[in-house]
Amino acid sequence: MSSGFADLTVQAHQLVSEGDLDGAQRLLADALSDADPRPGNASPELAEAAGLQARVLVALGEPHSARGWAAFAYAAATRLFGRSDERTVTAAATLAAVLHRVGSDARAARLYSDVIIELTARDGPESQRVLAAHADLATVEYARGQCEVARDRLQDAWELHREVYGDGHPSGIKMLAKLGAMERDCGRYADSHEHLTLAEELCRLHLDSDDPLAAQVAGLARAAADPDHVCPAPAPAPQPPPARTTPVVPAARVPPPAEGPHDLPPYSPPALDEPVETPLYHPPGRAAETAHVPTPRTAPEADGFDDYPWPPDEPAEQPWRPDADPLPPTVVGLADDQAGVRRVPPPPPEPPSRYLPVHVPRPPVAERRARPWLPLVVLGVAVALLLGTVAVIAGVSRVDDGRDAPPPATSAPPPTSAGPVPSTPAAAKPGTPPGRFTLTDRRDSIVLSWTYPAGAEGPVVVAGGRSGQPQGTFATLPAGSADYIAYGLDRTTDYCFTVALVWSTDTVARTGPVCTKRRR
Repeated sequence: MSSGFADLTVQAHQLVSEGDLDGAQRLLADALSDADPRPGNASPELAEAAGLQARVLVALGEPHSARGWAAFAYAAATRLFGRSDERTVTAAATLAAVLHRVGSDARAARLYSDVIIELTARDGPESQRVLAAHADLATVEYARGQCEVARDRLQDAWELHREVYGDGHPSGIKMLAKLGAMERDCGRYADSHEHLTLAEELCRLHLDSDDPLAAQVAGLARAAADPDHVCPAPAPAPQPPPARTTPVVPAARVPPPAEGPHDLPPYSPPALDEPVETPLYHPPGRAAETAHVPTPRTAPEADGFDDYPWPPDEPAEQPWRPDADPLPPTVVGLADDQAGVRRVPPPPPEPPSRYLPVHVPRPPVAERRARPWLPLVVLGVAVALLLGTVAVIAGVSRVDDGRDAPPPATSAPPPTSAGPVPSTPAAAKPGTPPGRFTLTDRRDSIVLSWTYPAGAEGPVVVAGGRSGQPQGTFATLPAGSADYIAYGLDRTTDYCFTVALVWSTDTVARTGPVCTKRRR
C-alpha cells in the first residue's frame, strides 16, 4: 500500500507540473477514497498524498473540500516526524492557508506563527520562506481587523526582502502590491498610490510583459478600494466629567408659634483668627442678657502674645461673616431668580460690648511619659565605659611588658586571603534547555516556571495542548523570561506543556513535557 501511494504521488506531482490540476485531483481522490481516515494509522506516503491533495484542491478553488485532507496531513506528519520536521512545517503552512480561505483566521494566525518560529530556527530570519510566511500572517491579521499590525508586519517584511534579495524578485513585488492594496482599503491613499506605482515600475523593469504577476499587479493598481472593509476605530478619548450644576438651596420652613423655637446646632468655638459674633439663645420668660464673644484685638507688647501668629493687617480675601450680608456667597446669586429662596433681613445691630477681650490660653503641653528603664540604660552605659577603660589599661601594660621580649618563632605561613567568590554563574553551553521546569495546576489557570540558562539571549517559546494530542504554540516570550500563566483552559481536561529556548537559527533546546494530573 505504501509503495502504491508513493507511485501515485509521483504521478500527481507530474500532472501538477504540466498544469493538469483536475487530472491530479482525480488521481489522488481515487487513491485516497479507501484510505484509513485515522491520522494515527497513516504512513508517511499517505500523509504526503493527503497534503498534495489539499494543495491541489486549494488551487482549484475548493478550500472547504481541502480542509479535511489538510488537517489529516498535518496531524499525521506531526505524529510521524515531529513538529520541527520539514514535512510537518509544510503541512502546517498548507492547513493555515486553507483555514484562512474558509474563514478560520484565528487558528490560521496561530499556525502561521508556529511556521515562522520553526522556519526561523531552521533557515534564519532573512530567508525567503520566513519572509513569505510573515506576508501570509499579515494577510490573516488584516482579515481579522488588525489593520495597523498587518500593515507594519508586511512593510517590514518587504523592506527586509528588498534589502536582501533586491528590487526585482517576484516575491518582493507581490508583497509590495499587497501592501498598497491594504493601504488603499484603509484610506491611506497617498501611501497606496506610491507603493502600487512602484510595484508597476518594478514589474516593467524586471519581469516579462506576459508574466502573470505583472498582469495581476496592473489589475490590482487599477482596482477600487474594498467598500466592505472597515478599519477598527481608535479607542475614544476619556470624556471630562459633566459640569456641576448650580446648587439650588430651598427656603427655610418657618414653624408656627405652637411648635416652639428650633433646636440649636452644637456649638463650636470660633478660631482665633476669625472673629465671629455668635448670638446666644434665651428661653422664653427669661430676661435676655447681652453676652457674646468679643472680637480679638491686636495685643500690645506687654500682653505676652508676641509669639502668636496674628493675621496680616490687610488680608487678600476676607471670609464671609454674618454681619456682612444675610446670605452666604454661594447663595447670593440665587436669591432673586431661583424659586424657593428668599432673602432674610439682617438682624438689628448689637450694642457695643462693655467687656475687655477674653484671653484664650493655649492648651498645656502634654507631659512626657516617664521612662522607668532610662536609669538602667544609663547605668549599663557607665558600666560598659568602665570595663572598656580597664581593658585598655591592661592592654597597654601588656604591650609595655612584652616590648623587650623577642617575638615567638613560628613556622606556620601567614594566612592567605580567600579568592573572590564569583557573583555570576558560568554561562551555559549553547543548546542547553531551560532548567527546573515545573507546573502548578490552579484549575482556572496553569502556572509554568523554569530557569533561564545563563548567557543565553534567545526568545522562549511555550507550547502546550491536551494530553495525548499535538501541542500548539501558546506564547513567544522575550529573552530572560522564567514563567508563564495559561488561562481559559478546560477545568477537567489534562494538558501537557513544553518550553523551548531559541539559542540561534540552528539550535533550539526543548524541555521534556510536563502534564497535569486532574481527577475527572
